[in-house]
Amino acid sequence: MSQLNFCPQCAGPLLPHCVDGEQRPHAYCARCAQPRYDHALIVVTTFVACGKRLLWVQRALEPQRGRWAIPGGFLERGETLAEGAARELREEAGVRLSPDQLSLYMTGTITFINQVYVGFRATVDSESCDPGIESMDCRFLTREECPWDAVAYPQVNDSILQAYDDLDSGRFDIWQAEMSSEHYELRPVAQRARK
Repeated sequence: MSQLNFCPQCAGPLLPHCVDGEQRPHAYCARCAQPRYDHALIVVTTFVACGKRLLWVQRALEPQRGRWAIPGGFLERGETLAEGAARELREEAGVRLSPDQLSLYMTGTITFINQVYVGFRATVDSESCDPGIESMDCRFLTREECPWDAVAYPQVNDSILQAYDDLDSGRFDIWQAEMSSEHYELRPVAQRARK
């Protein structure tokens, strides 16, 4: 069932929701007479390349303060996916790209933390970046320079390694990742020409 305990509208207690005798994975507010969903959060990221280097940020916020990650964060209300990714990139690394400069690159679900993520990719001509208030540091790193022992979310290292592989090959398919506590799968869903 949902992780919500109280209705976000009226603060009444939430109950298990049964429909036609089947318990659903969301709650029900008897006071509002409405189902209440605990939807997955949407995370947007951007893999920014300069040559064979990817942009990384060192997180200044919890969780994982001081650890390294690909720039990204939660989509805000009223944003398109690319707008959110461009905003996060600007906030965390000072890199200003318009949403139309971002290409869809990777989608996925992380069921054990109730998240959906959408990754974009972009290329820049300069390694110019400047950490924002959410970052302690930011820099472009090759695969070999990456501090793999200090990565914030090692659960997604396969996706990051795929990005490095794609930089090496010059071919950027669109990838789909499915991640649960028991299983991880990354597979191409659409192929693109070499760039």
